[in-house]
Amino acid sequence: MVKVLDEFRKRLDDVMIKAFGHRVVLFGYGYSGRFLEWYAEYYHSIKVDFIIKEGYAKDIPYEFPIFRDSLFEFDYMDVKNALVWLAIPEDEEVKRKLEEAGYIKDKTYFNFLEIVYGKDYICTESEEKDIFTRKKTGIRDVQFMEWLEYVYDCNFVTAIESKDFVEGIAGGHSYRISTQKEIFPILDKCHCMPKDGDGIFDFGCGKGGAMIAFLDYGFQKIGGVEYEAPIYEELVANFRKLGIGLNDHKNIICIHGDAGKITAELDDYNWFYYFDPFGNPVFEQTISNICDSLKRKPRKIHIININPRFSDAILSSGCFELTNQFLATTRQKVVNIFVSKREYEPKV
Repeated sequence: MVKVLDEFRKRLDDVMIKAFGHRVVLFGYGYSGRFLEWYAEYYHSIKVDFIIKEGYAKDIPYEFPIFRDSLFEFDYMDVKNALVWLAIPEDEEVKRKLEEAGYIKDKTYFNFLEIVYGKDYICTESEEKDIFTRKKTGIRDVQFMEWLEYVYDCNFVTAIESKDFVEGIAGGHSYRISTQKEIFPILDKCHCMPKDGDGIFDFGCGKGGAMIAFLDYGFQKIGGVEYEAPIYEELVANFRKLGIGLNDHKNIICIHGDAGKITAELDDYNWFYYFDPFGNPVFEQTISNICDSLKRKPRKIHIININPRFSDAILSSGCFELTNQFLATTRQKVVNIFVSKREYEPKV
């Protein structure tokens, strides 16, 4: 695990372990709510029993297990004796509803925004005009990367549209953050258990969020390439602020440049990660380069391909076969996993 996240985890864990033997009501189901639901099950095997969504949307199918806050008025399934995890700001109306239902703050209901950020859970309005350095404003979310922004002044979360790119690469997609919540379940599906010598390379690594997640998962060797210079500069600044030695040695490197021109550097990695970072010509060139690396240095290679629009290029290379396909909690849900064919593995 990444040490800079220890305090964040401790703040969540200290509350969540109190839930053993209790039902749990999750109040609020934006990003913070979904993150808390995932974190509780992933790290503590705690499943949320009830989800209450503020501003209940009419387009949510009725079969979804989402309730209105009127649930607190019913004596259903011992809900009155449950613990409530609050994932939205505790305004006077929310506080009144909880107290009227008999819940007591920090005893039977817990405000996770305050637990993580104290009273400082609203980001002040930024006057920064530069989209590349602009940080999030408004209510913070409970999640790993916003904690790093809050404590270490990093810049991970703010999205950047491709139309705002200064340089741009053919078919390049807008920047969005990927974190442990999205990445860990994918690696679990691959039965990934990083060992000494294993390395993972991120094509189109953005501000470095996925690279931090790979470190947090247990990879000791990570790499990436980012074409857009202002985004690359933010990545370098993020790692510097976190005290992680980017480019100091071969274990943690990031390259500023054209992904299609990365060749010999690929020999250091046996996992490759694509979250649909660019168009087909560049994608095909990177796959060709990985195949050349595989022939140069025989080894077992995994390719993680999220939103696999150009998977045919991987199969037609003749070096890989599709071994798994599943849905993930990402914006584009389909994930293809490719593994190098056995004839390319070293002879024992």
